[in-house]
Amino acid sequence: MSRSSYIRGAGIIAIGGIIAKLLGLFFKIPIGRILDSFGYGLYYNSYNIYNLMLTISIIGVPVAISKMIAERASVKNYLGVMNVFKISMLFMLIVGSVASLTLFLGANFIIKIAGWDEGTYYALLGLAFAPFFVSLLSGFRGFFQGMQMMTPTAISQIIEAFARVLLGIGLCIYLTNNFGYAEGAGGASSGALFGAVAAFLFLIFAWYLFIKDFRKKVEKSSGRFAKESNRKLVKRLLQIAIPVTLTSAVVSLFGIVNSFTYVSRLAKAGFDLRQATMMFGDYGLAQTMINVPLTFSTAMSITLVPSISESFVLKNKAAIKHKTELGLRMILLIALPCAVGLSVFSEEIFALLFPNSAFGGGILNYFAFSTVLIMFANTLQSILQGMDKFTLPLKHLIPGLFVNLVFNFIFVSIPEINIYGLVISNMSAYFVIGALNYKSVRKYTNVRINPVQTVLKPVAASAFMGFFGILAYDFLNNWLNNAFSVLISIFLCIIIYMVSLISIKGLTEEELEMFPGRNRLRKFLGKLVRKG
Repeated sequence: MSRSSYIRGAGIIAIGGIIAKLLGLFFKIPIGRILDSFGYGLYYNSYNIYNLMLTISIIGVPVAISKMIAERASVKNYLGVMNVFKISMLFMLIVGSVASLTLFLGANFIIKIAGWDEGTYYALLGLAFAPFFVSLLSGFRGFFQGMQMMTPTAISQIIEAFARVLLGIGLCIYLTNNFGYAEGAGGASSGALFGAVAAFLFLIFAWYLFIKDFRKKVEKSSGRFAKESNRKLVKRLLQIAIPVTLTSAVVSLFGIVNSFTYVSRLAKAGFDLRQATMMFGDYGLAQTMINVPLTFSTAMSITLVPSISESFVLKNKAAIKHKTELGLRMILLIALPCAVGLSVFSEEIFALLFPNSAFGGGILNYFAFSTVLIMFANTLQSILQGMDKFTLPLKHLIPGLFVNLVFNFIFVSIPEINIYGLVISNMSAYFVIGALNYKSVRKYTNVRINPVQTVLKPVAASAFMGFFGILAYDFLNNWLNNAFSVLISIFLCIIIYMVSLISIKGLTEEELEMFPGRNRLRKFLGKLVRKG
């Protein structure tokens, strides 16, 4: 893979991820309105446990699969590629089954330990069998990503989100109207199961189309490479998957820490259980908005690991450094305007999407800036994993988790801060994690961030964009309703940001390669700059 082609791969994944996230918003907007803050709190409780269960059992393996396949594909060992895939899929089948059974049988125990409302049981039950199918589709995604084929993953993300929206909302409406909020939350959460099944079926079809021609490559390589033992492959798989899984598990613990502490800490601040659940539900809605720009860092991570692994196997230090610098540049170019935009339009976005939310807009106003810290830390983590430094990101998360826990106890219990304490603890934790990850990346790649080109120019363009966005919304809102004012203002902000960046030479030709329709984009932005 060329030094910049992985950026195009990240663009493909990002497009699929953004569409999936937008579909996710179309899921969570009606869910939030149907269930209200209390019902959404039940739903959000279950998702933190579900994410932890997926992390413990599944998350690390796709990274291991993509890395191991990329290592073998880089030297054209296609026999090894197939052996890795077969062993890893068997492994995913086993762990997915165990995860689903654990979630199904342990639902009541989890609720009791966490001190949640008993209505959370239905939401947990709706999610119980999703890990089985998620594990299998994750194995397929890991294979295609390792082969530097990002389109199947992107399409499967969209299919998964569409099925989840269609069936999850339908069940939520039916069960809420006929039974209540708790049952409705269960119907909403079951959308994850239906989405996973649909995506899995698509990836089987994509695999069938791919394997016809790929078998010829496997046959040709079988004479040049010895077959690796299953034991050796499993050992390597676990060497990668275990630290990556533990890293992801610790990340999920951030949500678990929040879930397990908010009730008691808000009680100390003077809020009862229902009020606390509503506030946490609004925090979850704000997290939903934060997750949209985080799609870009996920896409970058998915493409960085196999791409840097390829350069690492070939011992191409110059390529590793270049990919690292470009990846960090791109993530900050995206994260900074996203943070400013979400903050500037926080109240307006919540008025449009979640009108029944009492705290969400205020939370998002501050929480938006965590996107920069999270996306930066996640990208650095993927760079380290691509260079076989799997334990370092895990070690760096431990002090971050400690900061998150301590700050939760300190700030959430202060009445004037209350739920905003979760925002303070989250941002503080990721600042620590990002700093430690960056220190390690500098050590192994000798990369240096250009403060002017990488930070100051995107910050300046983002600040100007935010200022323009406020003026644009205030003007438009005199003539149009909130929905049109927000949407038009956001569209104008995107153009202003891009034009500002190009005007101050903050965007290079190589970085423009990531954007879809880049040739038309160059012409359009060039005309705007010349007119300006």
